[in-house]
Parts: sequence; C-alpha cells; structure tokens
Amino acid sequence: MLRLEFNPILGRPLRVDDLDTLGIATQTLAETAIRDGRHEEALALVDYYFREMRIMHDIMVTWLADIGRYLLARETGYADAAPLATTLVQTWRTFPVGEAPRERCKEAIAEGDKAAAILWLEKMRLEFKNPHDILVAWVQDLLATIATRWGEEAVLECILETHDRIWGARYERWDQMTPHEKLALTVEGMRGGHFSGPQRRGDVLLIDQGDRYKMIMDPCGSGGVLRRGDPETGRPPHPAGEEGVNRQPHLWTWQKTGLHWYCVHCPIVKEWLSGRRRGRLLRPLDHALDPDAPCTWYVYKDENRTRAYHYPRTGTPVPPNAPDFGEDWSREYPGGS
Repeated sequence: MLRLEFNPILGRPLRVDDLDTLGIATQTLAETAIRDGRHEEALALVDYYFREMRIMHDIMVTWLADIGRYLLARETGYADAAPLATTLVQTWRTFPVGEAPRERCKEAIAEGDKAAAILWLEKMRLEFKNPHDILVAWVQDLLATIATRWGEEAVLECILETHDRIWGARYERWDQMTPHEKLALTVEGMRGGHFSGPQRRGDVLLIDQGDRYKMIMDPCGSGGVLRRGDPETGRPPHPAGEEGVNRQPHLWTWQKTGLHWYCVHCPIVKEWLSGRRRGRLLRPLDHALDPDAPCTWYVYKDENRTRAYHYPRTGTPVPPNAPDFGEDWSREYPGGS
C-alpha cells in the first residue's frame, strides 16, 4: 500500500510503502491515481516523482563538478580548481529540467484531462532520464581518463574526495533510520533516481528474507544500463574499451578486474569505506561481471548481523557474530543466494 509521508529524519517526504508497492515506479502509481480521479494523491505523487528525479540529477552534477576539480588540479597543479569546475557544469544544475512538464501535468489533473496529465508525466520522466544517461556515461569516461593518466589508485582518491558531498550527505542519518526507512531511501535512489528496470520507469523487485531485505534491479538504471544498454530505446552498451575497466584487482573492487569505472563507487562506498570507518558494511551487494545479470543489493535489518560472506572481498574483518550460511564470497553472485 502506498504511504507517502513526511520523514522527520530526512526533513522531506519519503515513500515508505509496504513491500508490495515500494518497488513500483512512482510514475505508475501517479498514473493510476490520475485514472481513478484521486486528484490530491496524484498531485502529491507528481511532485514527489519530480523530487526523486531532481535529487539524483543534482547528485550526478555534483559528482561531475568534483571529478572536474580533481582533473584540473592534477593536470595543472592549481589548488583552487573547484570554482572553475563548478562553473563548467553550472548549466546542468540551473537548467529547469522537468519543471514545465510537471506544471502542465498538474494543470491537466486539475482540469480533469487524464490523458494529457499522463502524457505530460511521461514527458517529465524523459526530460530527466535522457540527460541522466549522458551524465552517467560522462562520469564513466572521466574516471577512465583519470585511471589512464594517473593510475587506478587515482580513481579511488577521486571518489574518496567527493564522498562526503554525495554519499556521506545522503546517508549521514542512516543509523537513525529504521530498517524499513533505510530500504525506502535505497529504493528511492534507484527508482525515480536512476530509472531502473526493463521499462526504465524505476521498477525494482523487493523480497523480505527475514534477516534482510533483498532488492533486485534488472537492470540497474545507472551502471547496469551503461554495461548492458538501454532496454527502453535499444541503445547499445556504452563503449568502455580496455581503459574503461580496472585491470588490477583491489580490495575496493571486490578483488575483481573488469569493473567499469562508474561502478566502482559501489564497493568503495557501500562496503570498503564503511567497513573501515564503521567496522560493518553500509549496504552490501552481489555484483556479477555478466552485464545481463541483475544487480542485487541488501539492506540488513540488524547491520550487526550482516552475513559473513560480504566481508572478505573488501578485506574487512569478519565480525565474530556474523552469521555464516556457507556462501562463498569469491564466486559470482548473479542475484544472491
């Protein structure tokens, strides 16, 4: 059941639905509300959907500004490159992406024009989704440039320098949230934020496994689409070449080679860094090098009971009380055990 509520921890609305609807795209729920004539609910969902997409748009632009600052500083030796890097991406931040179709959609809802409202809702999605995919590919290419110029460890250095402005800020209140709120925030980012799922509307599969919530994206709308291609348009995978993936195993790449540079922020932020800072993992996942495999994430209900197999691949010591069900950390996990 839909539950769009103000979350005092985040200071903004958050969908905290039951599992039967939490993984359904906000766009789909808004369309249903429009068709059923539930105008107040439809208007709230339109605004929330816009916010979902805008949050991730701004995160991607911030990341690109930070990568640009890193590149300029390394290339020129100029210590204060941040203002110039911010200027170079400022249009991406200030351009009114999605605002006009959002207002047209809300006007159509108020007028009772259901077909027009649904059409403008779709146009709002596309105004965000199309630049989103370009921004993801841009991050991939710039990180590949960094690895080529200064070595693979430079990618880690670059991501760590931007961590607190992106992931650190988004998850600074993580430990104050309930497990269900943690799941809701996680789903939000990959739903309206990254347009996951075969229709690129933000659909994800959620399973309650007792000790943890399992979240499956097929494909993940960012790195998954980058590697697999866009199932909505038929666009092929973004060309990576030899320089677009890591060629040396690192603890911050799950001791694997062949990871796209965009994707390495997942093991760094969710496992490697959090393991070193907190002694436990933020939000582990099962990554497969096969681009056709789904991407599976986990939100543990008690992080102190995170299963043992997640720890060794990033060199994080396994806590003595970590449950061990015999899962092998060194194998490929296409969708979890």
